[in-house]
Amino acid sequence: MDTEDFLKTVRSGKIDPVYLFTGPGAFLMGEAWNKLLSALLPKGGGHFNGERLQAKETDPSDLIGRLAVVPMFGGRRVILVENVEIWGKTALSAIENFVRRIPSSSCLVMTASNRKSVEGLAKAVESIGKVVQFRSPGEREAPRWLTERAKQLGKTLSLKAAFLLVETTGADFQSLASELEKLCTFVGDRERIEAEDVLEVSGSNRTFSAFELLDQIKGGQADKALLSLRSLILSGELPLKILSTLAWQIRIIWQVKDGLRQGIPESQLAKRIGAHPFVVKKASEQAGRFTDAYLYKVIEAVGQTDIAIKSTGTSPELLLEDLVLTLTRPEVARAAKPR
Repeated sequence: MDTEDFLKTVRSGKIDPVYLFTGPGAFLMGEAWNKLLSALLPKGGGHFNGERLQAKETDPSDLIGRLAVVPMFGGRRVILVENVEIWGKTALSAIENFVRRIPSSSCLVMTASNRKSVEGLAKAVESIGKVVQFRSPGEREAPRWLTERAKQLGKTLSLKAAFLLVETTGADFQSLASELEKLCTFVGDRERIEAEDVLEVSGSNRTFSAFELLDQIKGGQADKALLSLRSLILSGELPLKILSTLAWQIRIIWQVKDGLRQGIPESQLAKRIGAHPFVVKKASEQAGRFTDAYLYKVIEAVGQTDIAIKSTGTSPELLLEDLVLTLTRPEVARAAKPR
């Protein structure tokens, strides 16, 4: 079952006693959990039991005991346990046996980063409930998701604004949701959110940081680049967002570089590529400092890091540091300078 089918069944009131959420879409899993709670929450909020737990802090036998007992004052006991793949074989086996006989007074939701790590549990869940696959949506799906979410918040997000927000923020849905909420607050009572609003709220500051980081990388200034990177992370920027912003910056420089070669003025380039004049001006300043070969090398390295972050258990922060160190090696940095 995919996310949309799950939400449809929840809206229809057909709630299964057990679910297994799998995949890398942690933010969307949290959203789905909240929708499930809303569907099960009685009017007035009485007689409701809902808990959100981490598997590493939860003893499976205690969990089974709590779910097996019918709530004293009625209602339904609903428990979410995240990252159950960390449980050992014995614990998983106990949960597998329990979910096949879970009482109707309970609703258990479990999450795992991938199905393969808990295949036995997935099959047990499917015998009585549903396994829901949460994909990590990319940049293509993000604008549509943003426009739909804006509607839920009582706003109309223009398509250009949605694409620009993805360009400047990346396809991390938690970050996108946060930026959208800022935009809703920024426009106040105005119903429609335009691209200009995105630039006002989130464009310039983030781009400036990315330009600085890219300057330091190009200059082979490993120490400064690492300090800038760590500063961004400490300020709350997510690693994937930093990476996507860096990729976006390279694309902008490449577009501006190509436009300048064609003799197109900066003012026209800003309209042509849908970027803020500040962004185009900064990219124009950098365009002559980078060779096409170096830009390609950076975008290739960024792509490899993106795959590593999404498919390995290595710390995203460490992978970003490795990227910076790779791109600031003297032989790589020299390749950036036009001869």
